[in-house]
Amino acid sequence: MTVSVISINEVILNILKDKKLQQISAVELKNLFLDACPASKNKQAAQLVHRTLNKLCRYQFFEKVAVGKKVMFSKTAQFDESRLSDNESKSKVFHPSKVKTSMTNLNKLKATLNQYQIDLLGLIGEAEEFKRLINEYPEAKMTLYPRYMHAKNQSSTMVGKINAIEVFINSFEG
Repeated sequence: MTVSVISINEVILNILKDKKLQQISAVELKNLFLDACPASKNKQAAQLVHRTLNKLCRYQFFEKVAVGKKVMFSKTAQFDESRLSDNESKSKVFHPSKVKTSMTNLNKLKATLNQYQIDLLGLIGEAEEFKRLINEYPEAKMTLYPRYMHAKNQSSTMVGKINAIEVFINSFEG
């Protein structure tokens, strides 16, 4: 029979390895995590803590215990720290050394977003001007209409790019 290794966040692993710790709430664990990683966002830390505690409950390393209105997680006899290993988190929040790189990337994305928004205004202005020219000079419609449509299509494409970058930035910032 092979023994599986359970990968969890390094900071949480170090907190849970404490021999004195026999029972902890999710909020307490999140606060300890945030103390160790101040660059972390509260929401992401809470999600990580809850996922980790639920994972450890599935492996029967911890057991949920209701103490009044408070839910506590207690170590069980099956708790075996030798089966726990730290994982490399893919999120900037849990590796403060990567925050600088992530912030640089975030700034680059924001600069790209700003440029796209400027380009969008130019394309909208171009499309509006072609439309005005078509209305003012109907005899030039055959020449101007394809350019009007091209500018209109370009602005629609630019809106899509802006939306995609905004979604990514929002997910990146938490």
